[in-house]
Parts: sequence; C-alpha cells; structure tokens
Amino acid sequence: MRGRRWWVWLGLIAVAGLALRVAYVLITKNPRAVGGDSFYYHHGANLLVDGSGFPDPIQLLQFHRTTPGAAHPPGYILALAIPSLFRLDSFLDHQIWSCIIGGGTVVLFGITGKEIAGPRVGLVAAGLAAVYPNVWFYDSVVMSETLILFTTTLTILIAYRFARRPTIGFAIGLGVSVGAAALTRAESILLVPLLVVPLALWLREVDLRRRLQLFAVATGATLATIAPWVGYNLLRFEHPVFLSSNLELTLLSANCDETYYGPFLGFWALRCGTEFVPPEGDASVQARFYREKVREYVDDHKSRVPVVVLAREGRTWGFMNANQQITIDQIEDKELNTSRIALGMYYALIALSVVGAVTLRRRRVPLTPVLAVLAAVALTVGFVYGTTRFRAPAEVSLVLLGSVGIDATIRRIGALVHDRRPAPRPADDAPSHAPSAEVETGALRILRPS
Repeated sequence: MRGRRWWVWLGLIAVAGLALRVAYVLITKNPRAVGGDSFYYHHGANLLVDGSGFPDPIQLLQFHRTTPGAAHPPGYILALAIPSLFRLDSFLDHQIWSCIIGGGTVVLFGITGKEIAGPRVGLVAAGLAAVYPNVWFYDSVVMSETLILFTTTLTILIAYRFARRPTIGFAIGLGVSVGAAALTRAESILLVPLLVVPLALWLREVDLRRRLQLFAVATGATLATIAPWVGYNLLRFEHPVFLSSNLELTLLSANCDETYYGPFLGFWALRCGTEFVPPEGDASVQARFYREKVREYVDDHKSRVPVVVLAREGRTWGFMNANQQITIDQIEDKELNTSRIALGMYYALIALSVVGAVTLRRRRVPLTPVLAVLAAVALTVGFVYGTTRFRAPAEVSLVLLGSVGIDATIRRIGALVHDRRPAPRPADDAPSHAPSAEVETGALRILRPS
C-alpha cells in the first residue's frame, strides 16, 4: 500500500473512531451529576484556568476547604484545561475533548503498528483501537485512562524507533514520553526500570559506553519532565509528596477484611478507607497516618497476602470472577452490555497476542516495549488492588500484539490457500518441452539489432 493511500485509510479509521466516541457520549453519557475521579479532573481543570492553581477540587467545592491537591498527577488536568481556556468548560465539553484525544490515540496506534510490523498491522491496530470498548469507553467518563492510553502508545512508538535508531534525539523522546505517562498515572514511572533500562543497556551493535550515555540521557529526560511537578509538591505539602498523595488512602481501602476475605477478595472497599478518622493537616499528614494503618493490617494478615495478590491479578486480567468484575465496573458508569462485548474482545486479543508475540520473536523484533507495559500493570495491581480500569495501559500492548497476530493469521491462511491451488495445466497446442536456455539465447542474438 502506497504511503499516501495508507494515510488516507488511517484518517478514515480515526474519523470513524471519533464518531463512535462522540455518538456514545451524546446518546448515553451526559450525566446529571459528576462525582469521584471525574469530578476531580473536570473541576481541577477549570480551577487551574481560573487561576487557582492545583487545589484539591473535592475539598474546595464540596467541603469549602482550601488544601493543596495532588491526589492525581496533573497530566489529564492540563489536557482538559486546553478547552477550558476557550470557555469550553462544561462536562460535555470535556467529554468531547476527551473523545478528540481518543481519536488521536487511534492515529498513534496506526503509526505504532506500522513501525512494529508494517502498514497492514498499523491499519489493523487503528481499527481495533477505534472499536474496542476498553480503549474508547474512558473518553466518555472523563478519566485519566483517556490520556494514559495516548501517552503509553506514544511511549511504545518512540521506544521502537529508539531500538532501531539509538540516537540522542530518540533517547530524549523516550524519556519525555515516559515522564508524560508518569504525569498522567504515577505508576507509569515503573517504565524507567522496566523499559528504559533494558532497552538502552541491551542495544545490539552499540558499545557499552554509548549504551550508558543513552540510558543517562533518557532517564535524565524523564526526571526533567516530572521535576516541575515534584518540586511544586515538595514546596506546598508538610511532608514530601512526589507524583501523587493518594497512594496511602488507596492502599487503606484495599487492605481490610472485605478485600482479604469473601466475595470482594482482591478488590477495594469504600468502608475500609473511611473507617479511620485521619489527623488534621494536609494530604501528606493524612498519608502518614494511613500508611501506618496499612502496615499494621498487612503485618497482622501476612499469610493472606499471596492469596490476595493472586486475586488482584486475576481480577485485573479477567481470570477470576470476570462476570462479577464487569458488574462492579458499573460504578464507573460502564454499561454491563458494553463490558460484556469488551470482555469477549479482550479474550480474543489475548489469544491473538500470543500469536503476535511469537511472530515478532521469530522476526527478531524486540518485545521489550510491549512487555514492559504489561509488567508495569501487573506490578501495580499486585501492590494496590485489582480492577479492569487499571489494565488500560496494558490494552495498548494487547491491541498491538493482537494486530500482529491477526496479520500473521491472514498471511498463514493466504499461504495455505495458495499452496492448495492446482497448478495450471498447459494448453493443448503448447509444445511438450520448453526451449532450452541455449535456444533462447540464440534467438535473442538473432533478434537483437547489431
């Protein structure tokens, strides 16, 4: 497929993906009330544009207390602030803007798939990203998964380009993209040890000194990207806060009797996070209190930790209580029928991803970028709790690997069909023997003008 035609197809797929997202928002996803993380991001962006900086929107607007806010990193708030600058600051405006970001993610999927395994894989990846509910759903509820899908895809794209052309420029791009992902979801900082380190230090045909230089540049770029936010937090909280102040409260809600025993094993429970009254002070003071309570509970239930961790992984990856989990997902405004479609597609992608991984391995295409994202998600949910939403970055790897698997399957079927075609029979009046090479050479000499 020629380059221009390929870009036309990619554009059409992206437009279709955007249309699906916007239609879903307009038809089913315009809520009367906004709460939870959606409230935080939506109002956080508007407060930022109004000149209030980064206060905690929930504390300010619901409880009328002005406290510094870092429950979530600032990436998605900054993204939503763009339309708010132009007075497009309603929740619907932010939904539509998130759909536009999602359309951009579809384009990135296409470019990344092409980079990994060729033009057809790129279009297949874009097509899957356009219709797969676990990619487009979050655009409608205004949650950071919209941006983490974009930044994760961008990181994988730059990682593959860096692996093929290990230059200083791509090392900087890789570090910045990892930093942008960490500013969207704090756990993405795990991509430094899981992606940047092995990718830079295992480069083939590059001497050790150059590898260390590239690693230092990429890591330095990540640190430079997150430094303004980290420095800002260190100045405004009583105790050190880096990317987020919400980890301890999250752990408190995931380490209690309700999540260690019974039907919600491996999940989280709201009551567990509200059972204790924290001391007065900002989020960093309360985080210290929550951390101590979590440590006490885990120390008292050490024998259950392996079971709980396995349950967290099982919930996230769809291998334990999958039907219960997609029912629970309705608390995030995810329709049950949509979740069922997504779950079926997810299982198909897992099988196709295995085929894709084997295919890339045989072609000697590095798997580190896609596997690093899967590993980061696995480590995160094992430490925190299991839920479908936390799998969002891993969906990028699954779609890309699944696209390679689809392409490999198409090639295999095509080869089998070609092999089974009967050989063409010679015409009745054709000579029984083809002319020899000498006869052909002589004829050419006769026909060639002197």
